[in-house]
Amino acid sequence: MVNLLQLSYLGKTNFIVAIKSLALLANESRLLTSNTMTEKLGLDSSYIRKVLAKLIPKNIVEGFGGHCGGYKLVVNPKETTLYDIYVAITFKRGIS
Repeated sequence: MVNLLQLSYLGKTNFIVAIKSLALLANESRLLTSNTMTEKLGLDSSYIRKVLAKLIPKNIVEGFGGHCGGYKLVVNPKETTLYDIYVAITFKRGIS
């Protein structure tokens, strides 16, 4: 999995960081901390937390604070589209 994430440099946009973070979460049954994701993705943990915070209100990711906290994927990765993630990261409100 780590080799796949490093296969090509896709940039450091919120969308790309979200995709990479969600890929890690999809392969874990336990909570992952932003520090663990930092080690695997080579990105700053505060940047990862900022991106994942946008996914929490959209019920894509759940975050838990505290010493034993971390993040877990709430949605089924097989049923979640890239568009769903893009909308969650990009738009503040629904389209009216």
